[in-house]
Amino acid sequence: MNQDEVGGRDAGEAPEAVPDPLAGFRNWRNFFYVALLVNVLFVYGMAGAVAAPGASTWIKTLSWFPFNVIATVLYYAFMVQLGAGRGGAFLRTLCAAMIAANWIAMIVA
Repeated sequence: MNQDEVGGRDAGEAPEAVPDPLAGFRNWRNFFYVALLVNVLFVYGMAGAVAAPGASTWIKTLSWFPFNVIATVLYYAFMVQLGAGRGGAFLRTLCAAMIAANWIAMIVA
């Protein structure tokens, strides 16, 4: 039998080049921009959710605090990945500003 069991092609042939459907998700810069948008939407939603005085402590403790911890780690990863490339100083500054803004928004709300 001369054909590959899975691909149905000759054993000596090179596989066809298939475009990567997830290529856009492997770009750190695009992932960073999407994370910024999600972060802004989350903070906007949380600002409205903590308006109720009785529930604000629980909402901050159970939702906002874990989000800030995860977002902080994510922004540190962005600082490392994007800091050496084009626009690195600006992106590092933006990451640091987002970390500070998240924590300040949670404390002030």
